[in-house]
Amino acid sequence: MTDGRPGGRFERHPRLTGAGLLAGALVGLELVLRVAAPSPLRFAHEMRRVHRYSRTARVELRLSQSARLRMDRSDGQPLFDFQLSTGPEGFRIDEPAAVVVPTRGARFLHAIGDSYTMGWGLDAAASYPARLQRRLGPEPHVLNLGVDGFGAIGATSKSRALSERCPPDQAVYLFSPNDLDDDLRAAAVAGRGGLAHAAHEALDALRRTSYVAGVPFALRYKLQFQAGPAPSTVDTTAVGPRSLLLPEPAALPAPPGDHPTFAALREYRDFLAARGARLLVLVLSNQPESLLALRFCREQGIEAHLFDVPPALRLPDEGHFNAAGNEAVAGLVEQLLREGQGASGS
Repeated sequence: MTDGRPGGRFERHPRLTGAGLLAGALVGLELVLRVAAPSPLRFAHEMRRVHRYSRTARVELRLSQSARLRMDRSDGQPLFDFQLSTGPEGFRIDEPAAVVVPTRGARFLHAIGDSYTMGWGLDAAASYPARLQRRLGPEPHVLNLGVDGFGAIGATSKSRALSERCPPDQAVYLFSPNDLDDDLRAAAVAGRGGLAHAAHEALDALRRTSYVAGVPFALRYKLQFQAGPAPSTVDTTAVGPRSLLLPEPAALPAPPGDHPTFAALREYRDFLAARGARLLVLVLSNQPESLLALRFCREQGIEAHLFDVPPALRLPDEGHFNAAGNEAVAGLVEQLLREGQGASGS
């Protein structure tokens, strides 16, 4: 029974009141997180400023954006701290850098791939495409089309999309072992329906504006880049470019013919060949996935070289190339480009 008196607000409108309390709690949490701004959360928020959801490649860079990406070690020192800026065409540019305005007859080199091509962990000037540009001189214009999380689908699609404005005379694809998995994920994303794409795009927009929405991703990044105290010394001994090349095994495993990575690479080879452009593939490491890619290139008549970068030329506790490593890779690419196809293309 009831005494006839009206109940409280919560009793009269439980759902509306509950929703209001939840919204207030979220607003309060958002303010707290913005004030505290722990390193992983700032990193996740800044990542969204320069990245966006892609319906075909799963991830892509946004146009004309710039963010400072920093992740701290357990002792508060930076694991990495670098600027990531994009131009109006959506690829990485130096900070500051003039927009490339091609003239009639200009020559371009498309450096495509994932975070190793992008130069993850370092400012753009220390990436291998930027180092390669300094080695080659003013032409060809070396475009850094690397995007972290790209496989061959995203890498080749980005190059093809820019080919009308910046037609490649040469293209260098740096294959990394995780490209196979990245392409499987990209193919799965491309198969989503329109409503699923719209939902992911809405989440992407929310992550760009809300620290709360970035908490799960901040935790993931913190675990991904977890590292202890910075080492007291880092060996950056210079390594000759050709010493990066690895001996090829006598027998290579047969690649699956229907894998999206190899389908994309085959289409890209034909796309470049129709335009008289050269394709050079650098296959990173001798892991099983890399050996599959190397054999595929051999069977398809694509010039490919197996290589690796030693720990001394990588970012400590992180794995991407350091400035000396990118310089060595740029030197290797320069030599291979100048030598021509050679025996590897046979």
